[in-house]
Amino acid sequence: MDDTDKKRVRPLPTTGGVRCEEGNNDGETQGGSPLRQNDHDGGSSTDNETQPNEGKVLENPLSKTPTTVDWVYETELGYTNPTQRPTVCFACGKQASPPTTKLSKCAKCSVAAYCSRDCQVSDWKTGRHKMACPSYARAYPAIQESNAKEMVRNELFSRIRFYACPYGVFRYSELGRGFLFLQTDKTLQDMSLYIPKDCTGRAMTRSVLIHYLTLGEFDSEVCRDDFELAMARTALKEQVESYDPEKEAVLLCRFRCGHLALGRAVLVPDFKICKKLGQDYYSAENAAGALQLNLDDL
Repeated sequence: MDDTDKKRVRPLPTTGGVRCEEGNNDGETQGGSPLRQNDHDGGSSTDNETQPNEGKVLENPLSKTPTTVDWVYETELGYTNPTQRPTVCFACGKQASPPTTKLSKCAKCSVAAYCSRDCQVSDWKTGRHKMACPSYARAYPAIQESNAKEMVRNELFSRIRFYACPYGVFRYSELGRGFLFLQTDKTLQDMSLYIPKDCTGRAMTRSVLIHYLTLGEFDSEVCRDDFELAMARTALKEQVESYDPEKEAVLLCRFRCGHLALGRAVLVPDFKICKKLGQDYYSAENAAGALQLNLDDL
């Protein structure tokens, strides 16, 4: 393995720029999700506001995608999460500044906050909170249950599998048995949201960096820089040595919050199509060693 290959595993940065998302305050006065005053602002609840389609359950847009990953191992690494910034209005980006500006939270998810009724109506109708509200409810205050974490991982793989599987098959043809190492500089909470706006109301850019690694590269490159990952070594070795390369791919996922999970996924599309797509898109002339996907552009 030459020096270029030794340096091809690069971690994503753990910090990045974020900007306040500008809202669309169109002055509408009807509809929208119910608001409640933020307890820290000392206001009263307004849960009896009228909401369009009240009683209708908003479906997860990925809920009907078949699960194709069998997760065999998960753990939490001892990473320190960054300090969360103050919440801003999800529509216009204003911070709370009592007594002039108070933020009221959506009564359904307890996350989205607004400085006015107009901002709340605008975000519900044009800012996509109507669709994203259930994902904020799931993420608040943090994703703790194992089945919820598994759901987020399945949703993530459902979004990237048509890119990740052909890449994995192509790299397998070059390197032999190995696994897909998925990294992101976002937390599991960030990745669980249906839209690229975090739980403080700020826009975010979500990406996934994928390497195809052999066990030897995992030992010499990855574990050298992050010894905690060695905890998954035994389970990873078992999966890499036993999976069927023409039907499956092995995944190791690491999130900014320290969540680590190992699974075996069914190839989608099938091996022959993956092989052809890999040759077309991931040949030496067209791609570097790693594959980076901007999640919200897929």
